[in-house]
Amino acid sequence: MVKVTTKDLKKLYDEMLEFVINKVIEYEDAQVVASTMMAHALKLYRSTLTDEEFKDMLKIVVKNAKKLLPYKIAKLH
Repeated sequence: MVKVTTKDLKKLYDEMLEFVINKVIEYEDAQVVASTMMAHALKLYRSTLTDEEFKDMLKIVVKNAKKLLPYKIAKLH
């Protein structure tokens, strides 16, 4: 596996953010874009984690959901 640096993660994050914003503009529906991305993200996790790791990851997501902040831009829907 390739070693991923903090700089690499920041670059990927920024690239994905630009992609997501463009898709929201294109489809004019942030929830459609978010649900499609969530489906792909969960499939990636399901493909790379054991059943137990997958369940643990979902628990962590639910536990930390309150910490997520909305984007500081105009409403996307």
